[in-house]
Amino acid sequence: MTRANRWQFPEDGNDLDRIFTAAKADSPQLVFDGEGVFTVSYAKRGEKGSARDFLTEGGPDDE
Repeated sequence: MTRANRWQFPEDGNDLDRIFTAAKADSPQLVFDGEGVFTVSYAKRGEKGSARDFLTEGGPDDE
């Protein structure tokens, strides 16, 4: 993970679009606030199907 993937939590919300765009291009992004860290990542939508099938197959992180 590079320094470019680290963000300070935006109090006014202006950087959220930049964080989401960066996550889509170079996932994951770490967003720090005063108490901890959020991890923002992007996953393409899967094919349409049942939620039961999706959950029993393990979800996007197991592909």
